[in-house]
Amino acid sequence: MLTLSFSTLPELARLLSLLGNEQRLAVLGAIAAEEKYAREIAEELGISRPLAAIYLRQLEKLGLAEGNSRTSDEPPYLRRCYRAVPFEVVLNLDLIVSLERSKDETG
Repeated sequence: MLTLSFSTLPELARLLSLLGNEQRLAVLGAIAAEEKYAREIAEELGISRPLAAIYLRQLEKLGLAEGNSRTSDEPPYLRRCYRAVPFEVVLNLDLIVSLERSKDETG
């Protein structure tokens, strides 16, 4: 299981912002049990395929999802299938106090 760690307040804020969106959480939940394509997730959640793809890329960038390219005999010939990466976020006041502020915040 992946344990997410942070060294700065902005890093933590980005993760909390990403996970603070109900649709992104629903996308993550949709790929928790089985691999799916963006089209399948979009249909299941009632969102557009481009929006599902954006959310999947964001989750993948943070390491919360993995995408694998697959070829097909029918268009589209190259498709990306996603699955969630099991993770854990440990957050408490001591961690927040220990995180470095960004250079912009410290002056």
